[in-house]
Amino acid sequence: MLNHLINTRTLRLAVFAVATAMLTVVVSVPAGAADKTLSKSELKNLVANAETKADHERVAKYFDAEALRYEAESKDHGELAPFYQRNPDPALSKHPGSPRAFEHCDSLSKSLQKAAEDARQMAADHRGMEKEAKK
Repeated sequence: MLNHLINTRTLRLAVFAVATAMLTVVVSVPAGAADKTLSKSELKNLVANAETKADHERVAKYFDAEALRYEAESKDHGELAPFYQRNPDPALSKHPGSPRAFEHCDSLSKSLQKAAEDARQMAADHRGMEKEAKK
């Protein structure tokens, strides 16, 4: 009898978990479809031909997403830089600029942070153009 109760409880829990997962997927797919990431060629075409507010907002959202990606990568490399500074690899004298070097991580972190700032500026510029656009 105890095994039956345990199996029933486990089965109910499994069904609930699967139903919850399916509901999450069903709800998130349509929402994500509208925010589909632009390909490089779509971006180039949209930038060259953007006329409406919606066009400029799509471009701005693209650059917002790029800025977030750059910031995440910058943070990752920024966190690695002090580790490599405290624990240098003895083989680095033969391979300066190696991905396992403090200078690499520090420089890349700063460069990615600058790229994020530039992407945020591009998003802001397109939001400014959005105000002047038709529709």
